Amino acid sequence: MRILVILRMMPDPASELELNEDGLTLDREWLDFKLNDFDDQALEEAILLKEATGAEVTAVGVGEGSRRTLQMALARGADRAIEVETDPDAMICSRTIAKGIVKIIQDENADLVLTGVQTPEDLYGQLAPYLAAFLDWPSLSGTSHAALSGNSLSVAQERGGGRTANYEIALPAVLGVQTASKAPRYVSGSKLREAAKTPIESAEIEAPPLAPSGQLVELAAPQSNGGGISLGSTADEAAARLIDILATEA
Repeated sequence: MRILVILRMMPDPASELELNEDGLTLDREWLDFKLNDFDDQALEEAILLKEATGAEVTAVGVGEGSRRTLQMALARGADRAIEVETDPDAMICSRTIAKGIVKIIQDENADLVLTGVQTPEDLYGQLAPYLAAFLDWPSLSGTSHAALSGNSLSVAQERGGGRTANYEIALPAVLGVQTASKAPRYVSGSKLREAAKTPIESAEIEAPPLAPSGQLVELAAPQSNGGGISLGSTADEAAARLIDILATEA
C-alpha cells in the first residue's frame, strides 16, 4: 500500500498577527510558521499504518517552512518527502492546491491519501472532499482511527455527543483526519540530524486552480470584551464567591 500524507504550514498562533493595509491579508513578513495540528495527526496515522502493514509513506509539504517539517516527517518514519512551493504571501487555499495535489497523488500511484480534517485557513475542511471528488474515490472526514482490513480500511469517525461511527471503506480512498489512533510521537535530535541527510524532492502546482467559491470581504482581530475574575484557589472559596456573584450581580 502506498500512502500519501499532506502537511500544510500555518501561521503560528503564538506569533503577533498583523493585517496588511488592505484589511484582507495577514502581514507574513515576520510570521513564524508551524505544521497544521490536524495534519500532524494525519502524519502519525500514516506512520502507524506503515508500522502495521509495511506500507510506503510519502509526505507532501505545502507552504513556507515546509522543508524542516518534511525532515521531521522523515525522522518519524516517512519514506520519502516532496516539497510543494506556494505563494509565500497568500493563504493556502484548498481550491487553489487541490488539482495540483491530485496530480501528485496520481504520479505517486497512491492507494490512500491522509490530510488533516481542516486548517485555520480552511475551517470548512474542503481539501479531503475536493481530492476525493477529483479522484472519484470514497472519502471520510473527522476520522479518529484507521486500520487495514483485507482490501479495505476499517475507519472510526467522530460524531457529536461523544459518539463514534465505524465504517469499512474501499481503497483507494481519502481521509480527513481529526485525531490519530495514538498521540504524535516525539522525535529526538539525533533522528532529525539523520533525516536531514535524506534528499527532499520538489514539485510545483501545475494544474490550473479552481475559481474562488466566494469573496473575502474583511479580516479583523478579535475584540476584547473585558477580563475574567478569580473565584479563589479552593472549592470552598469558589463556591462562596459564586454565591455572592449570583446574589449581587445576576
